[in-house]
Amino acid sequence: MLHKLRGLVLRTTPYSDNSLIVNLYTDLYGLQSYMARGIHSKTSKVKAGYFGNLMVLDFIASKTEKHRLERIQEITSARSFTVEFDPVKNAIFFFLNELLCKTIHGEEANVGLFEFLLYSLEFLQLKENGFSNFHLVFMLKYSQYLGCSPGVASPGEAFPEDPYYFDLAEGRFVQVQPRHPHYLDQNLSHSMHELLQLRYENCGQIDLKNQQRKLLLRALLDYYRLHSALTAELSSHAILEQIG
Repeated sequence: MLHKLRGLVLRTTPYSDNSLIVNLYTDLYGLQSYMARGIHSKTSKVKAGYFGNLMVLDFIASKTEKHRLERIQEITSARSFTVEFDPVKNAIFFFLNELLCKTIHGEEANVGLFEFLLYSLEFLQLKENGFSNFHLVFMLKYSQYLGCSPGVASPGEAFPEDPYYFDLAEGRFVQVQPRHPHYLDQNLSHSMHELLQLRYENCGQIDLKNQQRKLLLRALLDYYRLHSALTAELSSHAILEQIG
C-alpha cells in the first residue's frame, strides 16, 4: 500500500551507483529508513538532489506490515533549509542535524515533535539577525520532547538574589553548591535561567560572550548525556565553537 508522507532527511547511505538508503523522520511513522532507487536517472521522480541533510520532503512510499526496507516511489516537493553564504547559520544547521541523528530513535510517531522541528528550522532560515544563541534555545525546547526538560521557575520570574546553581544531574536550580562536578557556576546559572525564559523571537536578547556560549553548549551536551538523551559523541559542536 502507498502512503503520502512528510519527512525530514537525517542521513543518507549510498547503496549502489544509482540508489540510496535514506533515514527520515516522518510525520506518520516516526524514524524510518527507505530505499531510493534511480536517483541519477533522467526520468526518475526520485532525484539525488532531494536528499540533502535536513531537507523536508513530501513523498509517496510503500508501507507493509513486513519488516523490510520500503521504497520511496515519488517525491512531490522538496525544500532545503540551508542558506547560501551564511556560514554561521549553516554551522548551526549542521550541528542540529547531527544532534537529531543521535537523539531520535525508534519508530514511534510524534506529530508534535515533527512540527516543532519544521518550525524551528524554518525560523532559523528566515531570521535575519540575532540568532547566535538559537542552538542553545533549541536544545532547551527540544529537551521537552526527549523527556528531560529542566525544572524551571515560572516564565518571566526574576533570577533569585541568593546564590543559585544549575544542577545538571538533577535538572534544576539549587541553592547549595552540588558536591558532584555536573553543575554550572553562578554566572552561567544566571545565563541558563535567562535562556530558559526565551522564545525563538528574542533568542538574541541575551548578550553572551563567545566563551560563555561555548561553555553553555558543552553544559547542555553534558545535560543530555546525564539524562540518557544522548548516548554517542558529537563532533559538529567544535565548528560552532570556532565561529562563535
